[in-house]
Amino acid sequence: MPAMVNVHAHLDLTSIGSVPYTGDLMSWGALVMDHRATQADDGPASVAAGVIQSRQAGVGYIGDIAGSVDAALALAQSGMPATSFLECFGSGERQAAGIARLHEQLQSLKEHESDTWQLGVQPHAPYSAGLKVYSAAVQTARRVCTHLAEMPEEIQFVRDAAGPIADRLKNWGKWDDTIKPTGLHPINWLASLLKQSPWLLAHCNYVDDNHIAVLQRVGASIAYCPIASDYFGHKGHRYRDMIAVGINVCLGTDSILCQPSDEPQPMSILAQMRHLYQRDQTDPQTLLAMATLNGAVALGFSPKKTTLAPGAPARFMVVPFDTDNPADPLTQVLQNRYPVSLLDLTH
Repeated sequence: MPAMVNVHAHLDLTSIGSVPYTGDLMSWGALVMDHRATQADDGPASVAAGVIQSRQAGVGYIGDIAGSVDAALALAQSGMPATSFLECFGSGERQAAGIARLHEQLQSLKEHESDTWQLGVQPHAPYSAGLKVYSAAVQTARRVCTHLAEMPEEIQFVRDAAGPIADRLKNWGKWDDTIKPTGLHPINWLASLLKQSPWLLAHCNYVDDNHIAVLQRVGASIAYCPIASDYFGHKGHRYRDMIAVGINVCLGTDSILCQPSDEPQPMSILAQMRHLYQRDQTDPQTLLAMATLNGAVALGFSPKKTTLAPGAPARFMVVPFDTDNPADPLTQVLQNRYPVSLLDLTH
């Protein structure tokens, strides 16, 4: 099979490993922030480990959310074809400082871009980045990613400027009176900017028909991380409705924290395919496209790179199946749990 595309990873969290979810989103988020604050020097090593695990799991292309310049550099130097989406923050009165820091970091990384590694921008989420930060990200003329419509708490924050996220910002001293309720769903709040750039929107777990219409109209790609979505208890993702109207839906792992502790290849996109096949009986060919061609489009790579067509890079993964079984080999692969390996014959 072709080497697969992981469009949404947090490689700098690899060193933490799998973490049980207790149901308290705020505590879980604090864990991630504490890790980044106390183990910042481990970021490059964590990214390197994530790249190795990804290769071993048959992943040939990655869209990574880089929590630091060092994390982005580590991926650039790994040789893995990838896009590093540099995270940026700033809400309320902190937006100007966030924008200045973003431009400074982008400037420091520009010289490292190559044919295989490109730099994107990630305003973290609507509850941690204001509209000016999102606008500044679009104005960089780079690919832009963000977490969007991921959870009910986010919707409450954007619409009402209230709820557990607002409470946490106040406790952290990151609240000011310029943060106001918008009365809007996050997708409607960002709609005017979504049509100005090739956006990759992570999750979109909570959408209605009108939001799907917006996503279709602006041509956004959706990074769906099914195992992570189930980990957090999100139900009924509308990825099939999105695909039906022509939205480019692709697959990601999210962070290793969300992957099962008994998964031998937690950075595997095949594991995400298997999860959807076994949970939803999703069409195998649709899953294969989500794991390869669709992801390449979302990250700005040539879709041909993720095929076995003549002239494509000789990057592919090997997956066992039973040759005596008359069932379709791809269906067999989605039903079994054999590990995979990546073969790279391009060097």
